[in-house]
Amino acid sequence: MASVSIRRRETASGPRFQVRYRLGGRAYPIQHGGSFTTMKEARVRRDLIGGELAAGRNPAEALRAFSEAPPRRTFREWADTYKASRIDVAEKTKKTIDSYLKVILDTFGDRDPAAITFADVQEWVAGSGLKASSIRQYLSTLRAVLDYAGLTGEANPARDSRLRLPRQEHEVVEPPTALDVDAIIANVPKRWRLPLRVLEQTGMRVGELHQLEWQDVDVAGSRFRVRHGKTTSARRWVTVPSWLMVDVQETCPPDDRTPERRVFPGFTPAAAKNAMRKACENAGIAHFHPHDLRHRYASVKITEGVPITDLAAQLGHAKKSLTLDTYSHVLIGDSR
Repeated sequence: MASVSIRRRETASGPRFQVRYRLGGRAYPIQHGGSFTTMKEARVRRDLIGGELAAGRNPAEALRAFSEAPPRRTFREWADTYKASRIDVAEKTKKTIDSYLKVILDTFGDRDPAAITFADVQEWVAGSGLKASSIRQYLSTLRAVLDYAGLTGEANPARDSRLRLPRQEHEVVEPPTALDVDAIIANVPKRWRLPLRVLEQTGMRVGELHQLEWQDVDVAGSRFRVRHGKTTSARRWVTVPSWLMVDVQETCPPDDRTPERRVFPGFTPAAAKNAMRKACENAGIAHFHPHDLRHRYASVKITEGVPITDLAAQLGHAKKSLTLDTYSHVLIGDSR
């Protein structure tokens, strides 16, 4: 009669639990069914073999299927297919995902996603050396790849509720004063003075102003249309002071304002950053970036009492809470 049993053996590395079986009575040789470090694993194998014997099948076929199981895909392979699947995002977003993955792959690239544990993720977070404000972006990408690999919900170690992230200190924004802005504009090349003033007076992102075309300029309504915002909510109409719109109009004759022509040709984020850096050095003031002009605009409007809902719409924030969290604690000495 066929039988299956578990035998315990003591080894130098600790106990081993061997599963053995016969296809018939004592005349049949003992067959090896597997060796395990825990009794629990051995019992699972014993029950599998017992089921095969009870069905009149040779367990060797089932055991061979285990040994011939295809190798698992590595995290790196899953990451590659995940990137290829993101046909729903812009090319810029794909490059951002790729930059995050380059760091993540250093740790998890050759691992089987199913073998990555909460402790592995926590150790990576603690030892990554990334800024507290950045680690969340990298962790989001790690979570997405593990989700794609089938480790959703509680099975995803990067979503474990026990995971602890570095404390993120609230960064105090110190925008330039009116005098600082005047000093910067006085020390940049003449062609950059107007676009920098537009940034300060509208709160636009430098990348948004860079892509502004004449088809986006509503002279009668004194506003700009932002069609290339960072998010859907960032695509909006931006109010422009009437006196500033006059200056913008004077940069290009009406007959030359073709729809696709840039309002400020050559004004790029890199050019703006470089021009402001040199201007700050020449003026002997603190080093400010183009984005600091956006901070100044928001701070001034808050001190003027502009409703947060209106300010969030001007800045392209999806939620007014983002505007409040970023700017409500900022107070500057003037409102010009």
